[in-house]
Amino acid sequence: MRKCCYLLAATVLMCWSVAQAQEPPRFRLRTGEVLQYRVQQKTRVSQSLEGESASFESVTELVKRWQVLQAEADGSMIVQLTIPEIKLMQRLPNGQNIMYDSSKPDESHPALRQQMEQFLGKPTVKLKLDARGQVLEAQALLAVPVGHFAQEPPFAIVLPQDAWRPQLRWTRPYTLVLEPPLGTGEKYHAEQQLELRSWNDQQAEIAWLTDIKNPPATASEKIPLLQKITRGVAVFDQVNRRVTLVRIEAGGTVEGHEGPRSKYEFFSEYVERLMP
Repeated sequence: MRKCCYLLAATVLMCWSVAQAQEPPRFRLRTGEVLQYRVQQKTRVSQSLEGESASFESVTELVKRWQVLQAEADGSMIVQLTIPEIKLMQRLPNGQNIMYDSSKPDESHPALRQQMEQFLGKPTVKLKLDARGQVLEAQALLAVPVGHFAQEPPFAIVLPQDAWRPQLRWTRPYTLVLEPPLGTGEKYHAEQQLELRSWNDQQAEIAWLTDIKNPPATASEKIPLLQKITRGVAVFDQVNRRVTLVRIEAGGTVEGHEGPRSKYEFFSEYVERLMP
């Protein structure tokens, strides 16, 4: 009799484990929970015209604070973004170095200080997400553009409809809109192509590439898209149901945008880590 009970318990446990493994991955956050991510981004832009070149470099370090205002049983949620810390260093084409540090505002460049402190420490945007991480609604709380959140989800990826399985691939089509200062509302058909690299009981690793389906014909029109054509990797915590690490690269080269001897290059590295 005892052996039958053990067998029954083992069978139930095995069935539960199989069912859990077949469950599609979803975000699971709680009302009142706060996720803080430390971000580091390095960007370099260079341009050559008629044999003369100039470059711009920046290094940004900041903290993203996502507060869960409301979480539903189906995994959907309303989250609010605040930037409590930021440090920005720039090297201008003329060789001048300027910086802003929220911990040392009096030592910062006046123009950068005025620009950064408009939103530092203040709720900037409120988003409604579904359990896969897709943006359903976006509301600006300050005078900041919010359209890019639908194009670039707040946690970098949108989870698949299906459960994890080997060689799982899925796509996320969306409309890429070039808002000022990158453009004046130009629209492109874009697609994020995602792939499951690996997964276990603890975490899953997802890689992606961005593809523009209707790229512009002229070289000058391609320049604003360089920072939108991304490739990256995200790590999804299977236990706590959240993204813990994001790595993104973007960039490329456009030649002939200002004549036969011209070249424009953009490259960016972005890393975002969930803080303890």
